[in-house]
Amino acid sequence: MFDFNSNESPILDATESIYESAKDSSLYKATINNLSAEIITVADFLGCSKEQAVLLSVMIHIHLEDENVSMKTILEYIGLRKSSALIINKVLIPLVEKEWITPKKDIRLNPLTEYSINNKLIRSVLKGKLEINGEVSIENSYQLIVHFKKKLNERINNLISYKQFINWSRELILQNERIELCVFINKLKIPLEDRVYFLYVCTQFFYGQEDCACDDIIRDFMPPIDQQYKLRNSFKNGTNYLLTGGFLKETIGNDLFGGKTFLITEKAVRSFDKNAVVNTSKTEGLCEHLQPARILERKMIFECKDQIMVNKLHKMLNKDHFKSLTDRLQDQGMKKGISILLYGESGTGKTETVYQLAKTSNRCIMMADASKIRSKWVGETEKNMKALFNEYRNALKVYNEVPILMFNEADSILGIRNTVSDRKDQFENVMQNILLEELENFEGIFIATTNMVDNLDKAFDRRFLYKLRFDKPSANTVAQIWKSKFPDVPMTILKRICSKISLSGGQIENIRKKVSVDAILEEKVRITESYLFQLAEQETILEKKQYRETIGFKR
Repeated sequence: MFDFNSNESPILDATESIYESAKDSSLYKATINNLSAEIITVADFLGCSKEQAVLLSVMIHIHLEDENVSMKTILEYIGLRKSSALIINKVLIPLVEKEWITPKKDIRLNPLTEYSINNKLIRSVLKGKLEINGEVSIENSYQLIVHFKKKLNERINNLISYKQFINWSRELILQNERIELCVFINKLKIPLEDRVYFLYVCTQFFYGQEDCACDDIIRDFMPPIDQQYKLRNSFKNGTNYLLTGGFLKETIGNDLFGGKTFLITEKAVRSFDKNAVVNTSKTEGLCEHLQPARILERKMIFECKDQIMVNKLHKMLNKDHFKSLTDRLQDQGMKKGISILLYGESGTGKTETVYQLAKTSNRCIMMADASKIRSKWVGETEKNMKALFNEYRNALKVYNEVPILMFNEADSILGIRNTVSDRKDQFENVMQNILLEELENFEGIFIATTNMVDNLDKAFDRRFLYKLRFDKPSANTVAQIWKSKFPDVPMTILKRICSKISLSGGQIENIRKKVSVDAILEEKVRITESYLFQLAEQETILEKKQYRETIGFKR
């Protein structure tokens, strides 16, 4: 008969004991203390820390049970929250550098990623004999980057010379010519050192650094003085292949000490990760930069006449149409700028429309903040407004697609200019005069939203090419909005609610959020007509209060 309990590897026994005891333990001290002997056995055998020994034991046995060794699976098995992934991944980084384990995605962007385990590590545990210190097997771009990082650390610590490191890197790329990242590098047809610098840029991003400076390369590579001089000049003059090839882009904000830093582009990262989504700008300066990848796609429902105009804006901002449109404007001697005003009642979808225009055209939104522009100091408001448009002009050089400069709730900036009676009036007029001047010569996409179009200065009227009014939707449109938010609720119920209470799209979205919150707090939530009607009434409380105050007396 077979004896399935017999086992010749005490290491396998130790890892199995750790694995079984770790289940739902949250790795409390009592559990760790009870397994002290087994943990020491595994840690001494593998030459790793006790924490790593515990995690490796869990990962190995998840693998042996033919399950995906993802961070999510590990946390669920141990009984830890998802937020613990950051701590666990940090503990595992030395094992990644040793190439015992390899994340299948960038752990900075995907902390719950799946891991692959080196087959030699599995065999070492099964046989009780360490085999993992042999020749490294590189199977994908991630393993290549980890291997490069390990050798780079030797150069940083001056264990090998610059020439030895460059030659070793060349051999690494040549010997792994079928690996995706090496295929990409070899197609570049650039000098050897530039290839190594490109590999360095990819490594920086993989290990969590989004930007890169010339001084970073010089600090880590420590090339000869003449090479440092050439490298600095190529970055300063913009002739370095990393810049001309579109792998690095100059940041929008200026360095405090006058130096230049560069952001690693999506083009560079996709050389080893085809699904990468990369921020192409920092949120420094007077604008907040909202990337299209961070905008949730939403279905917008408008009145027929409004839908026609919104569709026109979508078509106009489409990448190909926008390019041909601006080229034609330029050919006819007109400015290439497109300025749009969205106005109307609160909650009718003005801001969300801008978001969806940016999402569908893959454009960043640069959101201007009036509170950052205003200053109590003489002359500062003027400087800030000019700096904001300079920031936008710099962004035009950085982004692949022309970004949208957005002034949300622009009443205070676009308002009627005052007769100057105090310093506050003077500051407001200065802002508006500069804005009028900038819009006169604007090249790009400018969109302003406001709830109070009657308060806008008439001088802005001709500065806007398109002016789109958002009225409160009709009862039929409101019912469609309700249905889009609550598809399982019969239309007859939704129409009855609409007949009693008129809400905007923003208010209906608030109701949907409240229902989601109630569903989390309570096990069962029945979405009945009375329940929805009660939530709808809550949305109108402030409106009723305002109405009472206008016809009665305030206390």
